Amino acid sequence: MSHPTPQALATAEQAWADRELNPARARQCAAELSSPVREVLLAYLNWRTGAYDTAFAQIDAALAELTAPEVWRSRALNVRAGLLRARLDFGAAHALYNEQLVVAEGCGDLLEVAHAKHDLALSLLDLNSAETVPLLQEGLALFKQCRASEQVGVAHLNLGMVHQRRGDFSEAERYYTLAAQCGQDGYVVLHILALAQLVVLQVQQGQLGAAQGHFAQLGQLPQSQDIEAEVERARASVVLAQELSRVRWAEDRGKVQQFGRTQADAIQPLDPSTLAMAVIGQASARQAQRLAELEASLAQAEAQHAEAERRSITDLLTGLFNRQHLMTEGARRLTDGTASAPAQAAMIDVDRFKRVNDTHGHATGDAVLREIAHLLTLYASPGDLVARYGGEEFVLVRSTGQPSLIPTLEAFRLAVQDYAWTTRPITVSIGLTLGLGDSLDVALDRADQLMYAAKRAGGNRLRHDLPRNSARGEPQLHLLHDSERDSVC
Repeated sequence: MSHPTPQALATAEQAWADRELNPARARQCAAELSSPVREVLLAYLNWRTGAYDTAFAQIDAALAELTAPEVWRSRALNVRAGLLRARLDFGAAHALYNEQLVVAEGCGDLLEVAHAKHDLALSLLDLNSAETVPLLQEGLALFKQCRASEQVGVAHLNLGMVHQRRGDFSEAERYYTLAAQCGQDGYVVLHILALAQLVVLQVQQGQLGAAQGHFAQLGQLPQSQDIEAEVERARASVVLAQELSRVRWAEDRGKVQQFGRTQADAIQPLDPSTLAMAVIGQASARQAQRLAELEASLAQAEAQHAEAERRSITDLLTGLFNRQHLMTEGARRLTDGTASAPAQAAMIDVDRFKRVNDTHGHATGDAVLREIAHLLTLYASPGDLVARYGGEEFVLVRSTGQPSLIPTLEAFRLAVQDYAWTTRPITVSIGLTLGLGDSLDVALDRADQLMYAAKRAGGNRLRHDLPRNSARGEPQLHLLHDSERDSVC
């Protein structure tokens, strides 16, 4: 990397400072800079607007040049890790955040250390680690020490999300309120995210009046180009609109007791949720007008919510279901399995995939993963659950009572083997197991072990623990004995 002039350095730092508060100006400044700093800035801006493929290409180009341990390499590692989290590659993201922390500490930039610790905590949250809150608190303290008020707000927002996930609603509301206050200083994306989380949290607790107040504030904020912020705004709109519509439905049918009745007249005491409905029923004219507006826009909000939900369960790279959806829907399907009617789960891994990335680049590797996903959906049955597990691993779950997966997976394996790849030949190794009421984790661990047995045998093969007659598509009535496991089809 050539040494930039002092003016270019100042422009780059200004653009980086503007990336969240004024992304349009940051993009203009980036155009004046040379690579790789320009590529880091553009990659961040494209990531936040949802242009993931472009962002990956730009950040990979930047990292190829940024080899010395300095601030812009730290930032580049952070951006790529964020993109990997968006793609649900949690393990890879965690490794990059750790690398960023080493680089940030090496170049002595306290703010970069704060970013690394804060985002490392978020990657641990994805992995359900108890270390999340202490690391977030440590990052928050460093942001305060650096007087980075916008990042203090982001840390407050994420601490609120952690506490909400853990059921500590009072702490969640406190942190969301602090985040919203930080967002009032011009950080519109943070302000939207904090208010949207407050709306959902308050609806969850039956505090509909407070939720309406925060939603009114949310409606006054301009639309942002940040995808995550607008998805959360749409979700808050739908959650509140659906709850208010439910309240109006209950009132119209006399399901809500009116105020003014004496305690003796009441058939039974009001519980908190019924009381909340009654409060809405006696709301002011302004609230009633707002309710009518919300109901009128419900169809549009529901469409936005449907799109947000589709995004939330979809792997961004391949278009398959993502790991989050797999862990909920796959678990439901596996627990329905019995000895007489088992479910089936397969773990699929691309053989020697690292060589593809190392030889041809990550863009080509991504194209390979997309084509693998396409072939898998072609051979799967309409009712199968097909998901990307992470990295180059895929999972296929077939519900109870369905034909054997062996013919399906063999046909898929051969299709991958015979495909006209533009890179080196690509093959897959597959492990297939029965689900007899197991947890999804247990079944996937068993399928994973079978898959690695296939790899140890040379790859490009299927290992399973299904009965031998299942290869002909007959019902599976029992598991194989240990001596019969690891058969190769």
